[in-house]
Amino acid sequence: MQNEDDLRGLAKTMDLMRAIAILFTAMHAYWFCYAAFRDRQLTLAVVDTILLNFDRSTGLFASPLWTKLFATVFLSLSCLGTKGVRTERITWPRVGAVAAAGTLLFFLNGWTLRLPIGTDACAGLYLTTLAAGFVCLLMAESWASRLLKNNLMDDVFNVENESFMQETRLMTNAYSVNLPTRFYYRKKWQSGWINVVNPFRATMVLGTPGSGKSYAIVNNYIKQQIEKSFAMYVYGAPVKAIS
Repeated sequence: MQNEDDLRGLAKTMDLMRAIAILFTAMHAYWFCYAAFRDRQLTLAVVDTILLNFDRSTGLFASPLWTKLFATVFLSLSCLGTKGVRTERITWPRVGAVAAAGTLLFFLNGWTLRLPIGTDACAGLYLTTLAAGFVCLLMAESWASRLLKNNLMDDVFNVENESFMQETRLMTNAYSVNLPTRFYYRKKWQSGWINVVNPFRATMVLGTPGSGKSYAIVNNYIKQQIEKSFAMYVYGAPVKAIS
């Protein structure tokens, strides 16, 4: 229960940071495209007063770069909690390409405000590139966070740590039983052998019904011992389920 509460709290924190990033972007757009908003009567005196006080006390709008940097920082923090399944389409080169496009559109679009095409057209082009850059950065940072998280959790079932090098040599003698194996080690499949060099000491084969005991072990024992002219005593004990 505590873990679920922590996860919900983390999700709310991530949503808050993303909302702050969007708020900084909206403040930036309102301030630097103010003439276009004013011509269309989309300004609010309360908002103007708040932003002027912000600028007077912090110098937040002294440069277009400040609000964009704050938006990017909060956007990056919000993507740290991104969850999702890694797919083959999400690769580091793809993340880099989208991040580069987002950086160009988000940070290097100031020239669009100086084009000789009218205030509304300049503002429209600037807001379009700003929004497109924000979306590209959001996608790139979400993908990067997902890749990093999946790279750290590629082996969620601890297969690598639980695997080990097994016997790969075939060791035979006049009495041996040799069973071919296939095992996973160091991210690839290996071929090996189970070498029972002294079958006279008896062998116990345990497994649930249908697990392949007869096919993989007993049949090989019988076949190899017949080939070597030995007799065998095979006893099959019934398995009783315990409820």
